[in-house]
Amino acid sequence: MWLMDTKKIVTELLATKLTQQELADLVAEVVPCHQSTISAYATASRGKRPSLEMGNRLLELHRLR
Repeated sequence: MWLMDTKKIVTELLATKLTQQELADLVAEVVPCHQSTISAYATASRGKRPSLEMGNRLLELHRLR
């Protein structure tokens, strides 16, 4: 089974000079997302893994950056 490193992906996206709110807005084009969700993923304080849709959107954005 393959597991996505959400913290790493979000941290790398934020390193491209996106703010947490901008990243949340980009994710929200496909699946509902708030800045607080991005913050939780960036600090690994979110207890659950992202949904399939959220994970796919984060991976898509990561590939584009």
